[in-house]
Amino acid sequence: MRELTEEEALQAVAFMEKLVVGLGSLGRHYSDNDENLAWALLYMFKPKLVNEAAKVRRMLFSKYNTKLAEGGDLDELENLLEGLTYPTSPTPKQLARFRQNRLNKQR
Repeated sequence: MRELTEEEALQAVAFMEKLVVGLGSLGRHYSDNDENLAWALLYMFKPKLVNEAAKVRRMLFSKYNTKLAEGGDLDELENLLEGLTYPTSPTPKQLARFRQNRLNKQR
């Protein structure tokens, strides 16, 4: 793996700070109102923010060797991400049940 330049590291840290602080702020402001939280998340995750996340991801991924080691079947990045649990989108039924449970808690 190659090292990040100072500028790249600062860019990644700044993006993570923006994301984590923004999400924390939304959680504090809308902790008791799921509908407003959902709208606030839609407001926050504009294409510009998503594109910035993709840019930081590309920058970080570019630092890994994507050539297979001799005799290997996974490259360095695939080894790192193997077994990573990604958030999944709920089915409509799961979403309805989650929504109803949250509404019941808010009452």
